Amino acid sequence: MTVGIVVFGLVFLAGLAIGTRTRRPLAVACVVVGAFCALLVIQSNEPFVAFASFALIVLSGLVVDSVRETVGLLLGR
Repeated sequence: MTVGIVVFGLVFLAGLAIGTRTRRPLAVACVVVGAFCALLVIQSNEPFVAFASFALIVLSGLVVDSVRETVGLLLGR
């Protein structure tokens, strides 16, 4: 379990590193983690479940990024 947490943490950090170029590091990190998770799930021959996991992770990341940006605008940052 520790190895899984470390691997997902490293994938998330890699997504953040890639996302710093696009000025949306959280959204890009969620896309990278979603793709990694879907890659793991698709190995069990469940393509619809893999797509659903990818979509849920990406959409939740986009919502969190949108909320973060909205709060930043409201607080004047």
